[in-house]
Amino acid sequence: MDDIELLENVNLCYLSLLKLQEWLKENNLLDKNFIEIKSQWKQELENNLVSFFIDTELLISEQDIILLQVEDENIVEYLAKTYQVKEQQIFQKLFGESKHLILLTRRQWEFLSNKRESKENCLVLFKNEETIKNKLAEWLKDLS
Repeated sequence: MDDIELLENVNLCYLSLLKLQEWLKENNLLDKNFIEIKSQWKQELENNLVSFFIDTELLISEQDIILLQVEDENIVEYLAKTYQVKEQQIFQKLFGESKHLILLTRRQWEFLSNKRESKENCLVLFKNEETIKNKLAEWLKDLS
């Protein structure tokens, strides 16, 4: 499953953990070492004391997708309500490009990393307004 297929499985910013688990497995992402990227992420957060992503931990970076871990649903809800595309500046600085964000709670990440199945969904924050509009348009079309 490539990035496009992964995004096609996103329904208005929610993605099945089963689909995410499939993608992680197909790309051997649970076995990859992201220590350098995680270190850069942590350093960037420390340098920007009032950072939007302060309560997050970078788990995985693959192509234009970033998995971030947060403590619980309250933080997911807060990030979803207040996220703006301008927050992508941190990704531009670190990676030279915008990224789609997948937010996982600590519990959801434990399920995935222990290769246990869950019928839950995780939240996706898209990297640009165009993708957001296209996904919304697809969702509205499906409803009619």
